[in-house]
Amino acid sequence: MQGQTTRETTLKWAAGGSAMGAVAALATMALAIVGLAGLFSSTLAGIATIVVGAAILLEGGAIGASAFPAATEYEAAAGAGLSAGFLGGLTGIVLGILALLGVSSEALLSVALIVLGASFLFSGAPMAFRGYLFAGAASGQIMLGLGAVILGILAVTGSNLVLVLVGLLALGAGALFGGSAHGARFMSETRQYET
Repeated sequence: MQGQTTRETTLKWAAGGSAMGAVAALATMALAIVGLAGLFSSTLAGIATIVVGAAILLEGGAIGASAFPAATEYEAAAGAGLSAGFLGGLTGIVLGILALLGVSSEALLSVALIVLGASFLFSGAPMAFRGYLFAGAASGQIMLGLGAVILGILAVTGSNLVLVLVGLLALGAGALFGGSAHGARFMSETRQYET
C-alpha cells in the first residue's frame, strides 16, 4: 500500500512539473512572437531563452521523477533523456542570462538555440526509437530539435536574431505539446490509484 501511495505522489509531482513546463513554453512562444514584432527583440530573445531552458529543465525533471524507480520500460527510456534535458535546459538558462547582461548577445543566443535544439533532439530519441505510445510526439520533438539546431547554426554564421526568435518559437511550441502529452499521461496513471 505504501508503494502505491509513493508512486501516486511521484506521478502527481511529475504531472505538475509537466504542467509548469507547458506554461513556461507558452510564455516562450508569447515572448518570441512579441520579439518577432520588433519590440525589444534582443532582450525578449534572452528572456525567452531563459524561459524555454526552464521549460526543458522542468519537463526533463518531471519525466525523470516518474522514471525513478522505473516501474515500466517506458519510464526507463524516458529517464535516458533526463540528462539531455537537464544539461540543455541549464545551459540555455546560463547563456540567456549572459546574453541579457550584454556579453555577445546575438552569438550567445544563437549558441543557446543550438544547445536547446540538441537537448530536444537527444531527449526525444530514447522514447522514439523504442516504439512507445508517444513515439510520434517524440519523433516530432526530434524534428523540432533538428530544425532548431539548423536555425542556430544559420544564426551563428549570419548573426540573425530573427532566426533565433523563430527557433525559440518552435521550441516553445514543441515543449508545450510535449509537456501536455506527458502531463496527461501521468495524470491518467494516477487515476488507477484513486479507485
